Amino acid sequence: MNNNSLKQHARWAWSVSDGYRGRLLLYFVLELICIGLSLIFVYLSKKAVDVATSPGVLSLKWLLIGIIGSITLNVAIKGYSGRLLERVKLMLTLQLQRTMLDAQMLSVWKLIKNWHTGDIQIRIQTDCEEVANTIANMVLSFVLTIIQLLASVGFLWYMDPMLALMILAISPLFVFSKIYFRRMRKLSKEVKEEESNFSKVLQENLRFRLLIRAMGIFPKRRAKLTASQQQLFLLKMRQINFSTYTQGAMKVAMNAGYLVAFIWGVYRLQSGQITFGTMTAFLQLVARIQTPILALIAYIPGFVRFRVSADRLLELQEGEIEPQVKQERLNKTEELRITDLSFRYEDKWVLQQLNLSLKVGEPTAIIGPSGKGKTTLIRLLLSLLKAEKGDITLVDIDGERSLEAKHRVNFAYIPQGNSLFSGTIRENLLLHVKEDGVLDIEQALWLACAEFVFDFPDGVDTLVGESGMGLSEGQAQRIAIARALMHDGDIWLFDEVTSALDRTTSDMLTQRLLEYGKHKICLFVTHDLHLADKCQHRIYLD
Repeated sequence: MNNNSLKQHARWAWSVSDGYRGRLLLYFVLELICIGLSLIFVYLSKKAVDVATSPGVLSLKWLLIGIIGSITLNVAIKGYSGRLLERVKLMLTLQLQRTMLDAQMLSVWKLIKNWHTGDIQIRIQTDCEEVANTIANMVLSFVLTIIQLLASVGFLWYMDPMLALMILAISPLFVFSKIYFRRMRKLSKEVKEEESNFSKVLQENLRFRLLIRAMGIFPKRRAKLTASQQQLFLLKMRQINFSTYTQGAMKVAMNAGYLVAFIWGVYRLQSGQITFGTMTAFLQLVARIQTPILALIAYIPGFVRFRVSADRLLELQEGEIEPQVKQERLNKTEELRITDLSFRYEDKWVLQQLNLSLKVGEPTAIIGPSGKGKTTLIRLLLSLLKAEKGDITLVDIDGERSLEAKHRVNFAYIPQGNSLFSGTIRENLLLHVKEDGVLDIEQALWLACAEFVFDFPDGVDTLVGESGMGLSEGQAQRIAIARALMHDGDIWLFDEVTSALDRTTSDMLTQRLLEYGKHKICLFVTHDLHLADKCQHRIYLD
C-alpha cells in the first residue's frame, strides 16, 4: 500500500469536501458561538456566586436569567449544529462510497483482476466512513477545540496568570514524538489489512456456502475464518493496549493539573485573595482547559486512521477508468469486421492476427479448447479489453466506424453461467428496457424456452435469490437469454448458451434463436458441436 504525504492527503480531502464547504462553515460558526456562550456562562456564574455571598450592585435575578438564557441558547444551537454535522457526514460518506464504487465498476480489466471483492467491500464501507468523519467532523472539531482551549486559557490568565501557567506547564500539549505517530500508523495499517483479509474469507465462505458443504471442506474454511478473526483480535488488542497506556498517562497528568488548580484555589480563597465566585470560575475553567486537551489527544488515533484509510481509498482510484460517454446506437448494423486482431495476457498471446467477418443472417460459431481466446474475443467485442494489435469495425447503412465502448448498446450479450441478480424475474428481464419494449416479456421467455416461468405461483414476479438461488442452472440460463433478447441489440453474443441444457431443450432453443435472429449478427462461442453444425460459419481456435 502506498504511503502518501500529508500534503497529498490534505489536497485530496479538500477536493472530496467540494459541495459541502458552505454547510461545514455554518457548523463552524455555530460552534464558535457555543464556545462564546460557554464562557459567558462561566463569567455569569462567577458573578452570581459573588452576588449571592456578598450582595453588590448587580441583581442576582438578572444574572440567573442570563445564565439560563446562555444555557438554553447553547443547547439549542448545539442541537441544530449536531444534526447539521451528522447530515453532512452521512451525505459525504454516501458520495465517497459511490465514487469509490464507480471507480471499481468502471476499472479496466487489468485492474479488476487485481482486487478481491471482499477487500473492496471493507474499503468502501469502513474506510469511506473514516475519511468522511475526518473531513466533516475531526478537522473542524480539532480547530474548534484549539480555539476553546485558547479562549479558556485566556480567560483564566485574565483571572489568575500564575494558575494559567501552572495548568499549561503540567498539561502534556503536543508532546507526541514521531515514534508515537509511526507506531500508531503501523498498528492502524496492520488492522486495516487484516480486516480486508477477514472480509475476503467471509465473502468467499458466504458465496460458496453450498459448494463448501458439498465438498466437505466446511471445517477447513471455518478454521481459516477463525484464524483470521484471531489475528484481527490480536492486532486490535495491540492497538487498544497502546492507546490505553498512552492516554492513561495523559489522564494522570490531567488529574494532577486539576488537583493543583484546586489546591491553589483553596489556598487563595482561604487567604482572602479571591472570592467564592472566582474559585467556582477557576474550577470550571480548568475543566474547560483539560477537556479540550484530552480531546486533542483522542484525535490523534483518529487522524492516524484517516491517513491509513485515505491511502487505501486512493489505491482504489488509481489506474485507468473507462470514460462515460453517451451510448451510440447504430442504424441497422450490417457487418462486424475483425482485422488482424491480437491480444495477450501479460506475456501469453491468446489471439494472434484473427480475421473474421460477421454478417447479418450468417450465424457464426467459435469453437475450440479452453484457454484459446474464445471468451477473450467476446470481451474485446464488448470493449472490456483493448487489443494489442488489429481493428474491430462496425458497418451500418450510414458507413463504417471503429468499435468503441459507446457502441456496447448495440450488443445483446448472454454470458456463460448464472448471471441473474437478486430480485424478481421481471426485474431481471427489464434491466435493459421498459416493459413496452420491442419484445414483450412473454415472447422473450418463449424464444428462450423459459415458458416454465408462467408455471410458478407468482409467475414473472417470482423472487430470485442471490446468484439465481431457487432456480436450476438451466432455468437461470434461459431467463438470462430472455433478458438479453429484450435488449434487442443488432449483434448477439452468446457464450456457451446451451452448456446447462439437455439436448432436446438445446435444439429447440437453437432453432428459435436462429429463426428469430435471422436479421441479426449472431456469434456463438460454444463447445456444443450440434449448435455449431447449425451455424453457417464455424471458426476453430487452436
